[in-house]
Amino acid sequence: MLWWMWIVLWVALAAVSVIFLVVVGFRVFRRGARTLGEFGEAMDRLAVNAPVGDDGPVPSAGVPGIRIPAVFSAPEDVRAAREAAKTRRIDDRRSRRVRKRAGRGQPQLLQDMPHL
Repeated sequence: MLWWMWIVLWVALAAVSVIFLVVVGFRVFRRGARTLGEFGEAMDRLAVNAPVGDDGPVPSAGVPGIRIPAVFSAPEDVRAAREAAKTRRIDDRRSRRVRKRAGRGQPQLLQDMPHL
């Protein structure tokens, strides 16, 4: 093979590589732009117009459908809500256990009888 054929071969390989990288980069850019556009639309749909105070956004406490993160709540309220939920879960488990045992005809545990 002649020496100038090697130059032509490497130039062609480099050109094909550059073209491939440009095409792949363009496709990645377009998909990224489309994803960011859809993300922006989703943010617009989910946006909550919260009033802004001196310290930043003010959580809206009385608006139905909006759940305030526990970070913005008082620690006493969070503790009380946690204890209430814990008690509710314990009572739910107890009632399921009583129903299951009654359905099987098994004797009930004394600790499951709250009226005793």
